[in-house]
Amino acid sequence: MKNGLIAIIDNDELDRHIYKKIILLTCPTYQLIEFSNGLEALQYFRRNADVSSKLPDLLLLDLRMPHLSGWQYLEQYGKLKPMLSKSIRHYVCTSSMERSDINFKNENLHGYYVKPISPQNIRKIVEDTEGQLRVDNLGDDITASEE
Repeated sequence: MKNGLIAIIDNDELDRHIYKKIILLTCPTYQLIEFSNGLEALQYFRRNADVSSKLPDLLLLDLRMPHLSGWQYLEQYGKLKPMLSKSIRHYVCTSSMERSDINFKNENLHGYYVKPISPQNIRKIVEDTEGQLRVDNLGDDITASEE
């Protein structure tokens, strides 16, 4: 696994602690940033919009949070995304999955996982993200060579 940045948005401190432990064990080359709510994350992304090294490669998102639910966060992220220097892959991690959650469609959402998330699922999310980053970079190389 390569180096990268993983963000966690979850209002539950214990859940964030569990994520950190699992990520440190399964992806020790990755760094973490954590937010206790979606508003904090959006403000951080706005401040660092043009600094791709400060933006996460992937984000683990809780749905049930005060101030801004995970769905509301995704709506706001969709408006902010064009201003960011890189795209962030989002994965929902929630303790209760309702049918309306599963049927919710959002172009910025790449997967759903039920808490507690397993080390195998963290590894799968990271590998999927790394695979997509390789595809995106290949596309950039092809476009640059055509110019």
